[in-house]
Amino acid sequence: MIGLSTVWTSRSAHTGEELLGPILDLGFEGVELEYRITQQIYREILPRLRTHELRVLSVHNYFPVPDILPPEKAGGDCFSLSSLDKGEREKGIYYTSRTIEFAHDLEARVVVLHLGRVETELPRDGLQELYREGRWEGEGEPLLQREMEERGRQREPYLSALFFSLEKIVKRAERMGVTMGIENRYYLQEIPDKREIGIILAQFQGAPIGYWHDTGHAAVLETLGVLRHDELLQLYASSMVGVHLHDAIGVDDHKPPGQGEIDFDMVRGYLPEGAITVMEVHPPATGEEVMKGLDFLKEKGIGT
Repeated sequence: MIGLSTVWTSRSAHTGEELLGPILDLGFEGVELEYRITQQIYREILPRLRTHELRVLSVHNYFPVPDILPPEKAGGDCFSLSSLDKGEREKGIYYTSRTIEFAHDLEARVVVLHLGRVETELPRDGLQELYREGRWEGEGEPLLQREMEERGRQREPYLSALFFSLEKIVKRAERMGVTMGIENRYYLQEIPDKREIGIILAQFQGAPIGYWHDTGHAAVLETLGVLRHDELLQLYASSMVGVHLHDAIGVDDHKPPGQGEIDFDMVRGYLPEGAITVMEVHPPATGEEVMKGLDFLKEKGIGT
């Protein structure tokens, strides 16, 4: 089964019907609930989820929108689990633990986590902006080298802070029977990079932590010369618990599969049996485009 992330509807949804109605109309049977869903909308959709009108495949941290934030501040990075600020880490631990409890209540197997970032002096989106502005040739490689070097110098305290956070969260996940999926990210400063995925999995071997692969993020970093998409899958497919399926052109992702440059035949070859498959398509994709993307994936043998 391929599910659809509520990111497709949540940005404009003001009611539970506006959130789930379009997804049900397309015939999807599974869904990922993500971090833009307010507590009010969650209360509205809960009866439909209880009757399994839609099966909740995964939940994306932080869910629902934390009560201390306005909806416009919602996000998977609203609290950094790798922050050097104790107060922010504690908020991240508390609201991640709460997300795990919601996932357990909804019978979702996996909570998808963003793990924070290594703070540097360089702009977070500098690499992507250079590419979009057509300035990559000549300027891109030097900036990439600077960012990788600075990130490497600054990394250790952020990883230590992250391990502290995860040690707290793992205990709740174990009690709830929920697995945490650590997601590969879009920006270079974000955790985890290619090597850090392995470090984290090794550090928490035996704990309910697995790898959550994002096809668009991997493709963007391949475009920028940071990594190879297939190498990331080679390294961590055996630990994969789920995948966000979307396409990318250059550094622009979250397009319906089949509308970009990603080799989904290659991706399919690495997907382990039992991995959760979720389309994570952003507006302004239409319902017709979403369905074409779903058909495209099925033709590739994904989700069948």
